[in-house]
Amino acid sequence: LIPFPDWQRPPPLQPSAAQIEHSRRKTEPASPLLRRCGRPRSMEMRRYHRVLRSVAAPALLLLLLLTLVLPFIQTQMQSAREKAADELPLDGGIVDTPGAENDLRIVDLARFAVSEHKNRTVNEGGAKKMYEAKVWEQPWMDFKKLMEFRPAEGASASA
Repeated sequence: LIPFPDWQRPPPLQPSAAQIEHSRRKTEPASPLLRRCGRPRSMEMRRYHRVLRSVAAPALLLLLLLTLVLPFIQTQMQSAREKAADELPLDGGIVDTPGAENDLRIVDLARFAVSEHKNRTVNEGGAKKMYEAKVWEQPWMDFKKLMEFRPAEGASASA
């Protein structure tokens, strides 16, 4: 190939409209409100970016704090739930209360059981006996019902 002299060189090709649009997209920012330097054009956009910057740092700090503290809180709550499950009876379940003879609530339930039993049966001669009673109680509804009343197994008559 023999090179053309400068005066015989053909004129450069004009770019098509599609090529011009493609090159424009490469150089312009994504938002039409932003200049090439990345600053907002309108006052409203400047205010928006200022608010965004003032909120971003505390939000990231809060997110970091939650990331660090949340596992600790979850562990503490889980151990508290397990401890409460070991110590407290299940609501609606049958609860045995040995050694609670001086508890006023238990004494009240025992008196209720004895009075209900007396209302259902004839007098048994006044002898002292030990009994076991099951009382269904719903304190939030002020409800009590004697479910079972029987002599205690292995209890002495003089106790």
